[in-house]
Amino acid sequence: MELTRTIRVRLEPTPEQAFALARTVEANRQALDYVSRVAFERRIRNAIALQRIVYRTIRNLYGLRAQMACTVCRTVAAAYKGMKSNGNADTLAKFKHAKPVFQWNKDYVLRNDVAHITTLDGRLRIPCRVEPPYSRYLQDGWTFGAAELVQTRRGWFLRVSVSKTVPDPADDFDAVIGVDQGMRFLVTASCGNQAMFIRGGRVKQTRLHYVRLRASLQRKGTRSAKRRLKAIGRRESRFMADVNHQIAKAVVRFAQAQGQRPLIVLEDLTGSNLSVRFRMKDQYWRMSWAFRQLAEFIRYKAEEAGIAVVMVDPTNTSETCPKCGHCEPANRNRKRHLFRCMKCGFQCNDDLAASRVIAQKGLECLRQSQGA
Repeated sequence: MELTRTIRVRLEPTPEQAFALARTVEANRQALDYVSRVAFERRIRNAIALQRIVYRTIRNLYGLRAQMACTVCRTVAAAYKGMKSNGNADTLAKFKHAKPVFQWNKDYVLRNDVAHITTLDGRLRIPCRVEPPYSRYLQDGWTFGAAELVQTRRGWFLRVSVSKTVPDPADDFDAVIGVDQGMRFLVTASCGNQAMFIRGGRVKQTRLHYVRLRASLQRKGTRSAKRRLKAIGRRESRFMADVNHQIAKAVVRFAQAQGQRPLIVLEDLTGSNLSVRFRMKDQYWRMSWAFRQLAEFIRYKAEEAGIAVVMVDPTNTSETCPKCGHCEPANRNRKRHLFRCMKCGFQCNDDLAASRVIAQKGLECLRQSQGA
């Protein structure tokens, strides 16, 4: 199994080097728009056929280097293939904020805290540094791939794709961990008699603070208030991502503590908010929680640790008894957060019961797939 991650490398260019990077970004964007128009007018979707037609033109007209010109053709062809699969085959692809893509050992190399990058002004040697969260990807067998050149408010960065081949997770599991996601407890994980609860009270209060602050700024409606709204949105999204990263790490650590070959079972919550009724005042809190992001964080951190992950249907997981399998809405008392089976009398926390049912569903899915 191959793992792929994206790391961020901070560039520290001189003013002259920054100008050269900016020229390269703009030339790349113009070349993409030109090639896109050619592909659209001639109905060409193959990168090689497109390259035969436009290669010389974009090199002479925009000054792109050889590999960059080839990458532009591949990018445009891939964009039109994706649009065709999405039903937008008759739309002109535009590249407003396109980022140059550099190929490892051809357009860029990282050596001893220096990035060697090909630009319109030739090969530049720009001091760089890999920030601490990504430094572990510089060793342990990770190999470098393509990189995007990005300019943000904080400066210039390379977003570098790295990959590594690891053994597939074992299929003879000695522990199955069911993970239930919710609001009162952001995550409830269980394996047999072991359980882990992660409360959501602090997170909810922080997000409600942003809701009140956003409402206050929206009432003002001034230009400075609008700028502040954008900053708040970015800050809140960073906060949510950080919380989900911490939760995902905790789930993986819990799974590793349960056995040598654990299996994590998650609910597939795609579109779940569309079928749930809740009070109007809870609309933002419920509708904007990043369930999918959390599931993806758990999945990729588990893969890196060699832990298998499966997704199951969440239907009736909160209303099914983990002991006897009886299912009815009356089993769950939402106000008291209590689960009590109307048939066998089994009683426990409702989120804990749901996590145990999720684990059982994961085992059932595995048996069906192995039987097939």
